[in-house]
Amino acid sequence: MSAYTTPILTALFLFPFLAALAIVPYGIWQYRKYGSVSKGKLLILFSFSFYLLCAYFLVILPLPDPHEVAKLTTIRYNLVPFTALRGFLHETVLQPTNPSTYLPALKQNAFLQPFFNLMLTLPFGFYLRYIWNLSLKKVIMASFFLSLFFELTQLSGLYFIYPRSYRLFDVDDLILNTSGGLLGYLLTPVLTWLLPSMEKLNVEAIKKRDKASFSRRFLALMVDSILFNLIFEIVALFVPQFSLENYGIYLIGIFFYFVVVPYFWQGATIGKHLVKIRMEKVDGRKAGFGALIFRQFLLFGVSISTLRFLLPVVLLEMQRDQGRHLEFYLLVLGAIALFLLFFLINVLFLLFNKNQRMFYERMTGLKEVGF
Repeated sequence: MSAYTTPILTALFLFPFLAALAIVPYGIWQYRKYGSVSKGKLLILFSFSFYLLCAYFLVILPLPDPHEVAKLTTIRYNLVPFTALRGFLHETVLQPTNPSTYLPALKQNAFLQPFFNLMLTLPFGFYLRYIWNLSLKKVIMASFFLSLFFELTQLSGLYFIYPRSYRLFDVDDLILNTSGGLLGYLLTPVLTWLLPSMEKLNVEAIKKRDKASFSRRFLALMVDSILFNLIFEIVALFVPQFSLENYGIYLIGIFFYFVVVPYFWQGATIGKHLVKIRMEKVDGRKAGFGALIFRQFLLFGVSISTLRFLLPVVLLEMQRDQGRHLEFYLLVLGAIALFLLFFLINVLFLLFNKNQRMFYERMTGLKEVGF
């Protein structure tokens, strides 16, 4: 049983990290194409990714000791079709004329191994038809090439990491995996009668194109923060004085990236443009230069820099003072904590109330909308 549970548990452990890497490009693509990310579609696509990860780990795990693999003398491949069928008929207790042997035969390895190979790609055929509405011919071809990839992975000793293959390249696996994909295709109408169609999910996403949701804004902020810091890391390699560790340089960078760029680019930074949202006045007019300066200073120069600059400086000075002026430092830390709590509450309101705006938007008369 560990041969099946270990790969699945490994996939469960790794999947959140891989999903986190995939969510940014996937989110950008969805927002640009539909204007919204459907939670149902996201769940379906991520379940497909998790399935592929589990299937791959079932093929390669558990990983043996390379020294033990080098000593193997077993055959590396089987090119004779239907060897598994002949093994089932001759190596199990099955007696076609005796029904009492049916269930015991199904519990034997000669049946279980081919059966699991058939089931391995059944979800693959289902997903291909349900998500992308592929034809029968394309599903069969895709299932065959997926199976061939698995078999070549085994034949090559995990891409020549091992001195030889530690699992058998079997033509029967190609037949069974391809048949599993075909079976998944045929069962799709039965398996999806409770699920919404992908067309319906896409239509629902398009209806939200003009909404600047919390996730949409947060994704834009992530992209902008990565690009902003990357630009200054590169610049600081050549001109160390331009490091973002300097608060003045940080503010100058904020001015050019988060104020000048959106002012001349229809209210959008690079990140906002990628997910197709922009800043504008509440009445729909273009965001003014002064309003952009005030908004971005309140967000980046005050709110974010409180954690990035102020809090570390206060803690460092408090440590250097070695207990002197403790009341002053505690007062400052309390004020910082209250401000951060206020900011967090504002974020939570924005998360659960679609019409809510952050305090720096209300103070500047700006809002974010999709386009």
